[in-house]
Order: sequence, then structure tokens, then C-alpha cells
Amino acid sequence: MTAGSSCLACQPATLQTLVQSQPALAALWQALPRRSFDAGAVLLRQADASDRCWLLESGLVRFYYLSEAGVERNRSFHLAGSWVAGAMPPLSLPSPCTIEAVETTRVVELPYAALHDWQRQFPQTQTLLDDALGYLFTQQSRREAQLLTLSPEERYQRFLQTDGELAARLPMHQVASYLGISHVSLSRMRARLGMTPTRRG
Repeated sequence: MTAGSSCLACQPATLQTLVQSQPALAALWQALPRRSFDAGAVLLRQADASDRCWLLESGLVRFYYLSEAGVERNRSFHLAGSWVAGAMPPLSLPSPCTIEAVETTRVVELPYAALHDWQRQFPQTQTLLDDALGYLFTQQSRREAQLLTLSPEERYQRFLQTDGELAARLPMHQVASYLGISHVSLSRMRARLGMTPTRRG
């Protein structure tokens, strides 16, 4: 969910070392577009082709599924330092979910075409890509296990333990959607746990 320490590609120092080790790669990196998204802006819509990924330099984004009935279900949240994409790079596939900025968010944009060229020109980038994909798979597997094996209250307590920064930055209805429960259920759960009400919706 956040930029975890076990993800080498998500560590600024690792990425900086790699880029600086190759002057040609450093020039390509500096030439990549830097973009800013206001809160509520969409980076990528569900079902659109995913042909680029983003490194979050600041801000917060969420991934959510939109049902045919128009119901949103949050899949994950990502903070500064995270790489995000709608599909597994460098394959350009339809995105299964929408990526939206929760806060004003600044990103470095890396098209898959450029990433594919980098893999050929700079083989060392493949190690970081493989590590990032492995980290993503591990995170998704952990999320699935929590949904299937933990109670809503246990999921909420785990969320607070592992992602306390997110809990302070997200509206409660977004947290409830991520936990797979209603906003009302989350409010009642917080009351049982003796937690003070929040003004955020």
C-alpha cells in the first residue's frame, strides 16, 4: 500500500544510485515528464489501456473498482515513493481499476515504450522491475488473505498498525470502502473500540 522498505524500486536512494551510474540513463530520466494532478483528478480510468507508470514524488492516490451499478470499491492506496500503474509493465493491457489522486499529487511519468527500451539498453533496470513486480504480487496476496481470513475489526486494526499515516489522511468512507464494509459499520466499530469521532466523511 505504501512505499515499503522491502521494495528496492520504491527506495529513492536505490533508484538514484542506478540512474546516476549511467549518464545516458540519467539524461533519459531527467527528460521524463513531470506532472501534477489535483485532488480528484484521474490518472487512468478503468478499462483504458495502461501504457505508462508513475513514480509518486508527493501526494496520495487510490485504486478503485467501479461496478456496473456505479459502486466504488477501493483496492489500494499509495503514498509518495510508490510506483503505480494500471497493469503489469511493460505490457499495455486494459486497467482493471481507476487510479485517482486523493490529494494534490506530483509524479514522474514513465511510458511503457520507454521502459521497454531501457530494459534493452540498461539490463540492470530489469532487476529493479522484477523486484517491484514481486513486491506488488506479495502486497496483493497479503491483501487477499486479510479479506478472506480476518474479521472487519481485525482488518481495521491491522490497517491502523501498518498504515497509520494513511488513516490520518483519508476520509472514513474511503477507509470503509477499502475494508469492505459500510461507513456506518466503521463508525460503530470505532465507537466499540473507544475511538473519538472524526469530522472527515
